[in-house]
Amino acid sequence: MFIETYYDDRAPVLGSTSEPVIPYPELSGEELRVWQKYLPMRRGIRNLSSLFLPDAAIAEIKKATRSFERIEIWSRAGDPMAVGVIGEEKPRYFSIVRWGDAELTLAQVKRRLRIEKWLLLLTATGGIGFFAVMLAAMAYVG
Repeated sequence: MFIETYYDDRAPVLGSTSEPVIPYPELSGEELRVWQKYLPMRRGIRNLSSLFLPDAAIAEIKKATRSFERIEIWSRAGDPMAVGVIGEEKPRYFSIVRWGDAELTLAQVKRRLRIEKWLLLLTATGGIGFFAVMLAAMAYVG
């Protein structure tokens, strides 16, 4: 099983600002949109022991709890990711840990989403075409 943690202990220490240092990369812009689309199911974590997670993912999530208001699991079959969230009205999202069946880069995820979009379009077009042919055949026969 693939496990990738995003913790960076070399995160810069801010000087005079009141904003805390978060040692995880922020998801924003295109990267955020791609992950939100690829991992459409989201649920908050209330009790880690009730979830079936790899030990390394649990350890990373426990370490991250002090940095975030809440932590969510974003998923689709076989490829979940833990995401830290700060804020309610304008939330900020941070990658904590990802695990699953495949080690995917952002470029590979974009490609999968394009392929899924085309497959859905082709399936819908084929279904409509089949339905039209059946209606024409039924009208012709009887």
